[in-house]
Amino acid sequence: TGQEEVYIWSHYFGFDEKADITLNAILGYMPSIPGWAYNGNARRYWDFLYAGKLMRVERMIHHYGSALNAIPVLEAFRQQPDNFYLLKVGYGGYLGSISNIEEDGFAPAAFHAFPATLKNDAYTGDYGSGFFGHAINSATYLVKHPDFGWLSFGGNLSQKKKAIEVVPTTAGRSSVYIASEGLWITVDAGSIQSFRYHPESGQVDLVLDKAGAFNPEAFLSIEHPGSKNQQVNYKLKQATEKRGEKFVLKLSDKTTKISLERD
Repeated sequence: TGQEEVYIWSHYFGFDEKADITLNAILGYMPSIPGWAYNGNARRYWDFLYAGKLMRVERMIHHYGSALNAIPVLEAFRQQPDNFYLLKVGYGGYLGSISNIEEDGFAPAAFHAFPATLKNDAYTGDYGSGFFGHAINSATYLVKHPDFGWLSFGGNLSQKKKAIEVVPTTAGRSSVYIASEGLWITVDAGSIQSFRYHPESGQVDLVLDKAGAFNPEAFLSIEHPGSKNQQVNYKLKQATEKRGEKFVLKLSDKTTKISLERD
């Protein structure tokens, strides 16, 4: 607990060596295994003693640490988009935080791994921390794998001629990362209905949902944390105002289409 803060603050203030040590510590216990119980599961044993109804030392399945530790892992992937392993581990932790919610909506502290139990704990415990991790990590990732081709984590992908189209399936539908460009797009007070990426030109077309009662505008940010060519920047083709570093997009009662192109 706390590794995500150590990593983010170390990275922010330029202590890259400390950030790398923290990331490697997380990867030491947060594996990539083809099963919901352990894929991206942050190793936890003690918290049932303090936040569970069954109070015992036991391997916990997707305690809040999964989603919180996914924060630095996915942050690191956005800086190293060629490291597919980081995406697998980080996304496993992100989804693991909601994988054991029960049908009636009850959110347990974690799932009991002892073979004689194999059920959710009866207390919600520290679930709020895990849900925060899920919310802040919510994003759709588009990557081109050397063996499997185009893949989307958190979206339904289709290839149309030379363009890749993705319909986000995340809860927020507010963030998109295109690994081949190192491009990180986030939308505040709005949501992304779909996006299309043109690999040859690098152009990205976004379709935003129509305006709602509480979001007549959307606020869009463009970042390049994983750009191999640091001279490449993206800009909006449409002229629009800015507030700070965010572009202000006026939404209507219909979908809004915008395009980003390399500068």
